[in-house]
Formats: sequence, structure tokens, C-alpha cells
Amino acid sequence: MFASPHYLRIIGMGKPALPLILAELQARPDHWDCALEMITEENPVPFESAGKMKEIARAWLDWGRARQIV
Repeated sequence: MFASPHYLRIIGMGKPALPLILAELQARPDHWDCALEMITEENPVPFESAGKMKEIARAWLDWGRARQIV
């Protein structure tokens, strides 16, 4: 998935893609964390949440809310 041309194009959109990715993450927790980390150069996900999609989504959505993106 991470090597998918579509995924890479979304990452290539940069910060304008953030509201779209976060909205998708809110609707359906999925593997957007890599794209979010590459675009933002941040990672708000606690180590203990690794591999837990709902917790990863929650951490990124909290991050987005704190920055008024969501």
C-alpha cells in the first residue's frame, strides 16, 4: 500500500491533503499514519499504541483538532 502510486500522490499533495486524510481517518481508521507522518514530520502516536489502528487514528485526530484541521 505504501508504494502505491495513489498513496504517494496523496503524500505529494503535502499539507493541503491533511484535512482530507484526517476526514478519511475519522470515517474509517486505516493506514494513513505513514502519510501523515511524512507530510507533517510529526508523530503524535504513543509507542504503546503501535499496531492499534483505532488508537493511532485517535492520536492523529486529536493532533488535527489541536491544530484546527479537523
